[in-house]
Amino acid sequence: MVYVLGLIILVLIGIIIFLAYQLNTKEHHYQYKNRKIASMESSYENKIQELQTTIKELNDTAYTHTVTRIGNIDYFIDRCNSLFERYPNSAFTIVGFSISNMGKINQMFGPSEGDKVMIHTAEILKACAPSGSTYAHVNSNLFGILFRDADEEDILRTIDTITFQLKKYSPTFAVTVSFGIYAIDKERTSDSLMDIMNCTLLAQKAIKDPKHQNYAYFTEELNRTYNENRQMSQEMEEALEQHKFIVYLQPMISLHSYQIISAEALIRWDYPGKGILSPYAFLPLFESSTLIQKLDYYVWEECCKVIRRWIDNKITPMPIAMNISPIHLQSTTFIDTLEKLLKSYLISKDLLILELPERGVANASKEVGEIIGQLKERGFTLCIDNFGSVHSPLNLLKDYPIDRIKLDRSFLNRNVNSDEGLTILRYLIAMAKELDLTVITEGVESMEQANFLTDIGCDIAQGYFFAKPLTVRLFDQLNKSMLRTLYRPSEYYPTFEDFEKDVDILTQMMQRVG
Repeated sequence: MVYVLGLIILVLIGIIIFLAYQLNTKEHHYQYKNRKIASMESSYENKIQELQTTIKELNDTAYTHTVTRIGNIDYFIDRCNSLFERYPNSAFTIVGFSISNMGKINQMFGPSEGDKVMIHTAEILKACAPSGSTYAHVNSNLFGILFRDADEEDILRTIDTITFQLKKYSPTFAVTVSFGIYAIDKERTSDSLMDIMNCTLLAQKAIKDPKHQNYAYFTEELNRTYNENRQMSQEMEEALEQHKFIVYLQPMISLHSYQIISAEALIRWDYPGKGILSPYAFLPLFESSTLIQKLDYYVWEECCKVIRRWIDNKITPMPIAMNISPIHLQSTTFIDTLEKLLKSYLISKDLLILELPERGVANASKEVGEIIGQLKERGFTLCIDNFGSVHSPLNLLKDYPIDRIKLDRSFLNRNVNSDEGLTILRYLIAMAKELDLTVITEGVESMEQANFLTDIGCDIAQGYFFAKPLTVRLFDQLNKSMLRTLYRPSEYYPTFEDFEKDVDILTQMMQRVG
């Protein structure tokens, strides 16, 4: 009995020792797990912090303009939408502004100086943006400010501050700026922020005298213009395919033979519901975008077709003057396009005259001069168009390998009514003749102007006095007729009646003497 009881006690002691061992083992295991979990939690916290830092850096990069280091367009959209939602009852106004002469700054002082101007503009924005507003560098040359519950005086005060600070930027050159103001209409919630920024750009273009007032409001009238322009731009591609753009030819008259010797190609748009549109109705829109390139290519090919038709129909072809928009002078691509057209239609280069606009070549860059040089080397006839419309520095006549100059109609009108102006015209034409240049004057509207130009040695005249721009069919009909019947030179040709009168006068004088 004692033996059994001792055995039971030993078994119980063994069980207790086993259980104690198990508990100790589990406690060590739990401690290990706790240490492991703590280590993992610390590691995860570090990784989370690293990820948060990375996300913040990515957000900062994604929402920051690379040059000016202020918010970019994505930041601006995000902040504006946030403010719209947060303050649904507030009145918001967006001001978009651009450095008006940034192109000239880059051209004269280099892109690095242009970047410095942008950075300086961003610093000004940081300093003068009122509380409750947000601002950003929207794109290369457009900044935006969103005002909340600001009256007109506050907005104009900010505009004046930015303008004044930018004027002080450099003693070497001026920095000019244009502002477009858009008051957000809550009922027009469909307008995207980019549409609004485009509206501020449109308002900037409506500024008439930036020296007097460098800001303009976006109005309903501008809105209608914007919508019409947008619709017109969208319809252009289809109009080109359907040949709704029609090439007209305006005769260019030799003041030596009084015959048509060439023509200028002018474009018209047969617009549904509006009839034939003058280029003044759509060219400014197209020239502000790359649409002008497509239109020019179309006009050039249409001119080649006209010349080819003349040749095929045994009609003596005459040169056609075609306009080269300034945007083409940024690369040599258009030269290859011209040569392909000539090769395709089997036309010689002497049948095309390339008219380079004065505003595109005056004070142009070295690259533009090299492109003009390539045109001459490849055998094209070059003419500076609108000479005298702006300032027309005389070095244009010696710096570029041109063959012709075309005096602008405004230059003729400004100078034909005064002795000083007539002297300027006379000596300009004489100088051009000394340089072996052909001189053309456009905008001739009277017999007196034609006679004067003939007397001072102008070679060619163009204007409504001779003929307005005509369809190709009407141009051909006019060319077949004797133009001499439409224009009589000012020289005096005595008749037999005049001779008889002179004889009678001489006879009477002799009788009185006798």
